[in-house]
Amino acid sequence: MKKKILFVLMLGMTLSVAMAQSKEEKAVLDRVEMWRKAVVGQDVKTLDKVFADEMTYGHSNGHLDTKATFVGTIKDEKEVYKELNLDDMTVSVVGNTALVRHKMTGTVNLADGTVSKPNLGVLQVWSKTKSGWQLLARQAFKL
Repeated sequence: MKKKILFVLMLGMTLSVAMAQSKEEKAVLDRVEMWRKAVVGQDVKTLDKVFADEMTYGHSNGHLDTKATFVGTIKDEKEVYKELNLDDMTVSVVGNTALVRHKMTGTVNLADGTVSKPNLGVLQVWSKTKSGWQLLARQAFKL
């Protein structure tokens, strides 16, 4: 009888941890979607909220942006995202850090009049803060 009670307690604790983690994963995915919509919608106010002040944003060509430079690029329409697709997404939450991997494709109009069609692999690092999940780092690579 004691073994059955212990088993039920352990099962309950395991399910609680799994449910809590999936709740955090959902919260991260919601923030990723908020980021995606803000980029496509040129919504700098939301980007300011979603990005950590210390954010570093690595592009596949080696260019690095800070929060200020990336938001400025969007605000000044140096890059206008017409389409932004995030596929094959995985989320791993470790404490107050979340690792998000995905493929990114889309259509981006650049300031020089050219159109970019990115096909990238991306790693995003999110940090849980008092303001919710914020993007701390991002690095892309060409596929």
